[in-house]
Order: sequence, then structure tokens, then C-alpha cells
Amino acid sequence: MKSYSTCTRTVAEVTNLSTEKHRVYVSSGAWFRQDLLYPVFGLSTEAVRKYRSKGIWLEGKHWRWDPANVIVYNRSAIERWMEGQP
Repeated sequence: MKSYSTCTRTVAEVTNLSTEKHRVYVSSGAWFRQDLLYPVFGLSTEAVRKYRSKGIWLEGKHWRWDPANVIVYNRSAIERWMEGQP
């Protein structure tokens, strides 16, 4: 059985590993979970819930259920919506 470890180092710790500086960039995929909506778009969980419940954001276009039964959001569809595009 393989053992997997998770990386919990901060950018500062990675920089101190050698004389070279390393930058770590994280970007979201096409679909991502609710916890990234605020950092990416500045939208609160309550605002997002209202957009879904009022039908402003459409299931299958702006959001959907993933295989783990968690709601995920489509970054490009939300960006277009924020720009006023259909």
C-alpha cells in the first residue's frame, strides 16, 4: 500500500529551502467548489445561494452537482455573467 503525504509548506518555507526563490501559483479549474468563490470573485456564500435559489444562476450552466454530491461552479460562465453577457 502506498503512503501519500500532503505538502503543507508555505511560500516562505519553500523560498528558504535553497538560494533560489520558488513561487507557487494555484489556479482553479473550469469547475470549482464554493470555498473559492469569495477569493476569485468576491462573492459571499449567501449571495451565491440567492443566485441559485432565485434562478439567476442556472443549474448545468453556472453550477452543478459533482459526483461527491457537492455543488461546483463554472468559472467561465460566472465570468460571462459578471460581464453582463448571457
